[in-house]
Amino acid sequence: LMLEGLEAGGEMGPLLNKISVDIQETRIIRKDMAANVTTYVIFISFATIIAAPFLFALSNQLLSIIQSLISNINVPQGAAGGSMMSMSFSKDAISMANFKIFAIATLSVTSFFSAVIISTIRYGNVKDGIKYIPVFIIVSVIVYLIATKILGYFLGGIL
Repeated sequence: LMLEGLEAGGEMGPLLNKISVDIQETRIIRKDMAANVTTYVIFISFATIIAAPFLFALSNQLLSIIQSLISNINVPQGAAGGSMMSMSFSKDAISMANFKIFAIATLSVTSFFSAVIISTIRYGNVKDGIKYIPVFIIVSVIVYLIATKILGYFLGGIL
């Protein structure tokens, strides 16, 4: 713009003012975009590292409570009455070990893709965010294991 202004013979003062205003607006837009992106990064990180492990730990405890309740129910054979259908209860429909494997595998996959998404949002490519992948996986699994112990302590007295 300055070169074109000089070639055209225009005044440099208003041109320089316009250039400085454009630079300031560009900086403001970049800061605004960075603030919007930070909100997404915080939300994805919270959901992956805290919310999902806690919900899986809560599901683990719910499964434990349901299995405990089912083991205490004695349903006599052929006890279907009237309009009620006969129900079949099985204590080991879902084993706790299988659920734990499922939860850890799901948290690992979710953490992997969350780290990839955050890297893409922040840096524009996946390569710069590879360092976040193991951190997300390890932290989410540790939070799951700790939350399982804590919820087991608090909810263990229910039954």
